Amino acid sequence: MGKIKLYLIRHGETYLNRYEKMQGWADSPLTEAGKVVAIETGKKLANISFDRVYTSDLGRTVETAEILLGQNHHNENIVIQKIKEFRELFFGSFEGEYNEVAWSKIAKENGFANNEEMMRNHPIEETMDSIHKADPLHHAESFVEFSGRIEKGLELIMGERQKEDENILLVSHGVVIMHLIHKFSEEPIVSLEIKNSSISHIEYAEQKYKVISYNQ
Repeated sequence: MGKIKLYLIRHGETYLNRYEKMQGWADSPLTEAGKVVAIETGKKLANISFDRVYTSDLGRTVETAEILLGQNHHNENIVIQKIKEFRELFFGSFEGEYNEVAWSKIAKENGFANNEEMMRNHPIEETMDSIHKADPLHHAESFVEFSGRIEKGLELIMGERQKEDENILLVSHGVVIMHLIHKFSEEPIVSLEIKNSSISHIEYAEQKYKVISYNQ
């Protein structure tokens, strides 16, 4: 079999990003600055012919994908396919809360003095479960729930393979991409924040995923 090159792009900056509020399944449009950076990312990918393009079903990823494809030299007849499995982590009742307030509550609920201490001592899996535990209604996704749907999304993408060698564009979210980088990296990654409109590159060959680069 050939090789699938998966280009993971985080959506451009949104208004909730700008206001430093929790944004999981909550959605907001791109800021003007976010659109400008997305255009620049599109220019970096302009000469790549994408066989398939996917986004989550949230508007900010669709808007970003449209901007990216607007810069692409091979965008004829490309259809954006929306897959709900690639939504951001659901933060439950913390959705829309100021980041500082939410993370302070989450850290204290889990026995840490502050968010920085929690992040130093918690791998990504435990951090997700900490959010679920701290949510008064426990609606926030657990790691098992989150990782399970991301795995299902990857299976959907790979199940639609049409050629041995393919280039796939997936516009998704920070925690989604961070999870995939951690999952498939050959070396441990201590701390990772995915930047808006950044490019991460994963390859799939011989039934194995490999991280090529991230946050570019």
